[in-house]
Amino acid sequence: MFCSKCGTQVPDGSVSCSNCGAPLSAPNAAPAAAPVAPAPAPVAPAPAPVQPVQQAPAAPVAVAPVAVAPVAAAPKAPSNIDLDVGGFFKDFFANPIDAVLSRAKPSGWLLGLICAGCFALLEFILTIINYKTKVAQHAFCEFFVVIAYLAALMGILTLFTRLFGLKPLSFLSSIALVGLARMPMIAMRLLAFINTKIYIAMDINFFSISSIFTQIATIFMILCIYEYALNNKENKSKVTCLWFTLASMAAFYFADSFASWMFYKLFL
Repeated sequence: MFCSKCGTQVPDGSVSCSNCGAPLSAPNAAPAAAPVAPAPAPVAPAPAPVQPVQQAPAAPVAVAPVAVAPVAAAPKAPSNIDLDVGGFFKDFFANPIDAVLSRAKPSGWLLGLICAGCFALLEFILTIINYKTKVAQHAFCEFFVVIAYLAALMGILTLFTRLFGLKPLSFLSSIALVGLARMPMIAMRLLAFINTKIYIAMDINFFSISSIFTQIATIFMILCIYEYALNNKENKSKVTCLWFTLASMAAFYFADSFASWMFYKLFL
């Protein structure tokens, strides 16, 4: 082997050069392992800050309109008062008696009361026109006489339906029956008044037809009362209905005469 420094040949296995003294390495000797530095301890990485993820605003979702079924209005309760004036006159011109009898029930009391009041008011006005002296006294007497005998007839019919064994008639129904049955008297009294004025203006002295007009209205009221009795006789005979009608009218005329005597006695 040779010295790597001076090149002198030295015997194999020599440790140092015999010429320069440089150390010699064995050709087959494995180089000494360099000291290995200890591996550093793993450093845990710092957690990266998590950035909040901003969500994109959701697109508005169109909501389909919900079809709402229409709520049916609750049916109105039937009224307790029948004030169909137009319907009454329409039925009256078609069938007068049926128009009165179909409303001779408690719901027709106001309509009957209006007719009775209009008749009393008409008598009040005609009395003012006819009388020349003590006009106010005569007018008020006539007004109260009409009110008194109509009210008496209403009470008489209510009482007599029970006495004659007919279907009981309530007082409200009797107001409707009497007031509506007396309604034609309004037109007849106007016709009688106009006829009387014509007779006076023309100085006509023979028989006046004014009384015929009032008698027609009275007959109509009698027929209404009789037909009402027939419709509510409850197995009673027609004779009973006739007696009921005659007794009612007799009591009515008595009440009329008594009211006239009483009010004229008080005010005149």
